[in-house]
Amino acid sequence: MSSNPLEAKVALVTGSSSGMGRAIALALADKGAKLMCCDMTAEANPAGYEEDVKINTHDLIVKRGGVAIFQAVDISDLEQLEAAFARAVSEFGRLDINVNCAGYWAPFRSFVNEDDALWAKMVAINTLGTAKAMRLAIAQFLKQDIDVNWGSRGRIVNISSCAANIAFPGEVAYSATKASINHMTRAGAIDHAGDSVNINCIAPGVVATGMARRNIENKDIFAVMENATPWPRIGTAGDIAGVCMFLLFPQSQWMTGQILAVDGGMTLGIPS
Repeated sequence: MSSNPLEAKVALVTGSSSGMGRAIALALADKGAKLMCCDMTAEANPAGYEEDVKINTHDLIVKRGGVAIFQAVDISDLEQLEAAFARAVSEFGRLDINVNCAGYWAPFRSFVNEDDALWAKMVAINTLGTAKAMRLAIAQFLKQDIDVNWGSRGRIVNISSCAANIAFPGEVAYSATKASINHMTRAGAIDHAGDSVNINCIAPGVVATGMARRNIENKDIFAVMENATPWPRIGTAGDIAGVCMFLLFPQSQWMTGQILAVDGGMTLGIPS
């Protein structure tokens, strides 16, 4: 296989500034893709675990010899999403890959204490924002020919959560909206398999990111997470990026509609 299996491919990644989205964007660029980096701000979350956290993702890609541009996007603002996808096509002439990593999580609270504002924000970002990005990506893919070597007209990888697969206390809205991403992946994949459009999803477990730091550094919360993870460590953003790359490489061209749990075994059952 070529050292750059995604050479000349164009990828739009939401949530690209920090954590898993950042790791995925960097991995895509490393394999030859041109990047449209989208996030609320270009700056990485200062609470992140990245060694180069002070360098913006798109700047780091360019520094390493890749091609990347940034556009500020709040995925709950559907017009901003439309503008980002339009700019990607305008700048690069096409779009081949869409990775939907942007999402929203709020501190744990019991179901009865979740309010309408929380649910509205969760749905607007995790469900409706992801759905809009998927539809925009597919609409562009259908304008393009199938790459016979790659085996696809275009590919989407969504990022949901292990909370979409099993119930966790204190995050009903989050779990429900992440579960919606799982099912949009499955149902969307059925609709567009005949178009040679691959749609798959990764459901991460506990991953060290800036967003998760407050839980990781809380001894009581982390003890629960650690005990629930059979593997002897929590995840890294690189763990998720590696699986994402597999879903974008030629070897996975016959996979669609799949939800891959990348969680150290968390969703397997009760650890000993």
